Amino acid sequence: MTDKPPVIIVTDLDGTLLDHHSYSFSAASKALATIQQKNIPLIINSSKTAAEIKAIQKELGIEQAFISENGAAVYQPATTQWLCNAFAKPRAAVLEVLKTLRQSAQYQFTGFADCDAEGIQAMTGLTLEQARLAAKRDFSEPLLWQDTEPRLQDFIEQLAEHGLVAQQGGRFLCVMSAVDKASAMQWWCRKNYPGSKIIALGDSPNDQAMLNAADIAVLIQSDRSGSMQLAGPEKMIRTTLTGPEGWQQAMDQLLPLFID
Repeated sequence: MTDKPPVIIVTDLDGTLLDHHSYSFSAASKALATIQQKNIPLIINSSKTAAEIKAIQKELGIEQAFISENGAAVYQPATTQWLCNAFAKPRAAVLEVLKTLRQSAQYQFTGFADCDAEGIQAMTGLTLEQARLAAKRDFSEPLLWQDTEPRLQDFIEQLAEHGLVAQQGGRFLCVMSAVDKASAMQWWCRKNYPGSKIIALGDSPNDQAMLNAADIAVLIQSDRSGSMQLAGPEKMIRTTLTGPEGWQQAMDQLLPLFID
């Protein structure tokens, strides 16, 4: 890799690089091969745990820095272990707040902490091994909201009093510290790749801040992307295909701009 690669690619996973149903990235294999061949940094920026992302990186054949749990931490490979820069409160503090609010207001929700691996598997459609990795959370708690919409707004306001937010992802409400994918991305890229262009890819409102902070934003087609409006990127692409098919579609347009 050169000291200053011409472009950094930062990508969400579920519904973006990974198919929303099968969790496969095979439809983007051509672009991924080119990115690896040209030594372009590929930074995963996801709501997934560090354990999940490391497993996905192994499938992708890469070992690079990544951002886990919606911007809660940046992990980077080192000689003997992964180094972690954390920006969020630990999960134990999040769970304590959720326990207090559930007891005081009788909110109806099911979190990962309420389930064993089989329960997480049933909620997510993950394999059992993937569910075990998803349970290894360090900073956040995904939950299925099973109460009313008006009470959800009360819940969000009470979380804010404790310095927490509820980010809506594809399937789950993710409760965590008030950090985001954009801040972690900017911190890492400025620290390691100052001056390089950033391409960011995402498919949901959870990715909006990250996309706005990029030089080039790719909004992958999904049932949540149609109403999203971006302000900030020099260039924006809306794909007509979903998931890894859309990822490949965008890379077909963008990679020739940065490689020979």
